[in-house]
Amino acid sequence: MSKRKMTIQEMKKILFTRPASQRQAVRRRRLWRAVIMRLAVVLGLILLVILVVSGAKSCSRHRALKAARKAAEAEARANSGDVSIGFTGCMILHSPLLDRYQTGEGEYDFSEPYQYIKEYYEKPDIMACEMEGSISDEANGYLGHPLFRYPAVFADNLADAGIDLQFLATNHIYDGMASGLQITLNTYEEKGLAYTGIRTGEDKKRWTIMQSGPVKVGYVNYTYGTPENFNAIRIAEEDAKLINMFSETSPEEFYREAAEQIAAMKLMGADFIVYAIHWGTEYMPEPSEDQKAIAQKLCDLGVDAVIGGHPHVEQPIDVLQSADGSHRMFCIYSIGNALSNQREGNVLDAHCEDGALLTLKLHKDSKNGISFKDIKLTPTWVYRGKRGGDSETEDEDESGAQEESDAQEESSVQSKGYDFAILPLDQIDKLEKTTGLKGIGENAQASYDRTMEILGEGLEKAKRELIKK
Repeated sequence: MSKRKMTIQEMKKILFTRPASQRQAVRRRRLWRAVIMRLAVVLGLILLVILVVSGAKSCSRHRALKAARKAAEAEARANSGDVSIGFTGCMILHSPLLDRYQTGEGEYDFSEPYQYIKEYYEKPDIMACEMEGSISDEANGYLGHPLFRYPAVFADNLADAGIDLQFLATNHIYDGMASGLQITLNTYEEKGLAYTGIRTGEDKKRWTIMQSGPVKVGYVNYTYGTPENFNAIRIAEEDAKLINMFSETSPEEFYREAAEQIAAMKLMGADFIVYAIHWGTEYMPEPSEDQKAIAQKLCDLGVDAVIGGHPHVEQPIDVLQSADGSHRMFCIYSIGNALSNQREGNVLDAHCEDGALLTLKLHKDSKNGISFKDIKLTPTWVYRGKRGGDSETEDEDESGAQEESDAQEESSVQSKGYDFAILPLDQIDKLEKTTGLKGIGENAQASYDRTMEILGEGLEKAKRELIKK
């Protein structure tokens, strides 16, 4: 007899109907065992599929998490790296400079004094200086001391020399009065040159952030002065709001503004914060007690570096620690002049021809931490020689001291004319050969020695305390 497949109806009848005989009972038990075994196999297969799928999803999740972690690490590495920020001192155009570099009626070109220093200014990722004066036009005239009003091309010359950011908050920014302030603002805005210290309106920021690679540096520039007495000028209320100024003797409002600015810059992603301050007493080689107190407060507020200007001579470097011990700040109380007609022999025997180029190399790690990687200082010296001559001259400048009594000599000096040049003093033994300027070695060496005497000890302290080993 041939076997045939059992139908579903027959299986249900056997499985769920009470057996009438022993034979039917045996048959029922066998069928239940077969059904249970098949169900077990099916359930096992289902469980296996579930485990496989679940395992695949788990592996997929693991791979996704691993990939995300690797991407985050790659992004962190991409957002880490080094940046160098450079600073030099005041750029001041006294009358001998204005006279020397006039190329035509109402036309000027001040690029020549930067010919030997330009390659040094171009090395830092962000290079900054202080432009001390105001931009003017032919209608308002171009002047030296006591009211500094410069041709607009000077701003271009600084940028062409490698200056990326110009600090404009100085005690001479209002020398052109209200119209001069607007001309200065319009000049920088129209030329697209980076600046800080003044602003186009009350709603504009008092600070700027510059970025190079992964690092954002916040810069703030202030000058001493009040609207009632701004370099012996009373400033209109609407103009005073456009200039970053503070009272050295009552700086509480400045501290409040600084705290707000620091918080705002950090919110905007600033990794490192610099305050460039125009302060102190002219021609004094040591900082005043007011300077020290203000610097300490800025350190307490979280500023990373203070760059001082205005004294026209260099003042020491120091490292300050916040009151709570959690923060340290680099400070140079005065970086001196970069370019001027001021020098020893005509300004209280102060060596205003000595200057420096300071470079702070910073490192940003993968956790967004910022540290000092290196601190470099290149002394500079302003060469001034008779046109076509080969020796340094020491005639009276227009600093104000003895100005009236030496008016006739000054007129004679201006008619003779000077050549000016900012010289880097890192290779003094080769300086005459590289520049073609004869007989300058002794004066250059003396300038280097003076700078290192003032700044050298603090520079070494900063390297010891701030640079990670």
